[in-house]
Amino acid sequence: MAQTKRVCGLICEYNPFHFGHEYQLKKLKEQFAVVVCILGGNLSQRGEVAVSDRYLRAKAAMENGADLVVEFPAPWCCASAREFAGGGVFLAKALGVDCLAFSAESDPALLHAAAKERVFAETAIRELMKTEGNLSYPAAAERVLGKTLAGKPNDILGIEYISAAEDFPVYILQREPSFPSSTAIRGSGKPLEQLPPSSASVFAKDPSFPRTTCEAGKYLLSVLRNNPPKAAYGVTEELFARMTETAWKHTDFTSFVSACVNKMYTAARVRRAAWALAFGFPADLAERTPPYTLLLGASAAGREFLRATAKTRTLPLLSRPGEALQYEEGRLNAKINGVLQIFYGGKNDVENTPCLLGGNP
Repeated sequence: MAQTKRVCGLICEYNPFHFGHEYQLKKLKEQFAVVVCILGGNLSQRGEVAVSDRYLRAKAAMENGADLVVEFPAPWCCASAREFAGGGVFLAKALGVDCLAFSAESDPALLHAAAKERVFAETAIRELMKTEGNLSYPAAAERVLGKTLAGKPNDILGIEYISAAEDFPVYILQREPSFPSSTAIRGSGKPLEQLPPSSASVFAKDPSFPRTTCEAGKYLLSVLRNNPPKAAYGVTEELFARMTETAWKHTDFTSFVSACVNKMYTAARVRRAAWALAFGFPADLAERTPPYTLLLGASAAGREFLRATAKTRTLPLLSRPGEALQYEEGRLNAKINGVLQIFYGGKNDVENTPCLLGGNP
């Protein structure tokens, strides 16, 4: 396929950066002059603590060809597929990229069709959830659409990306199944051995790699035992009661999550709800958009893109975490990162600076 777009945006987590990500960036660099990575902050979309600080994950991406890495802040980086996709697409458009790129398991045509069907079937999906009273959104969507989405996280997000993008162009890569997934690598016991050397060398410098949610999970359990405010993103009254009651029966966060899971609540939703309750994620998140993004890394080409789009970007691009404290969401991220530092070490977040590669800033 001939190059038709100059700059693509890529919503990512690099949790951790593995051979599949290396392959994806290589393929995108063949088609686009500049690749802009919108990297999830220190919490993942599945409600887990990222394996390493976002600045180190950004550096791993930069070492493997990313031209610009900016932060996808909480709470959007730790939200359901709908809000995750909506926030990420908003940032891509605001930064001025030409299209959104992502990888998926299924054929692009099937994803476009499923996205169109999902929009039309939304009412039926919600009605089925209400009628049966014990179905999660993914399960209800599978029933209504007649498509199996279980085990295809990239497809689920891809459908939401297409829906959120509307007329904004998307470029879909077929996911290469021969590469181990991030989940498999995290659970292998020896994750550094399964990463590209340039990525492994970055993460090897982090004494806390790979971070797991178990440590910070103790903090979340303590909050749940201490009567947190009920109004938070993604938390129904029933889920609130279930979580606060179950928190008194477990001292291990993993077992707590397992005990809360049922047909209606997935493990990811329970974990996200725990963070939402602990840090007060706004209940009206679906109506909000990220008010800023934070520069994590840039190559010479990335900095040239920033100069070229300085007058057309439609949201602030900050250079230091401290600058984000003027925003409600920035203060929320500071609280999250401050708690994570207690459990995992590393720099005080306000001391972090972007990774700049190649030529003059």
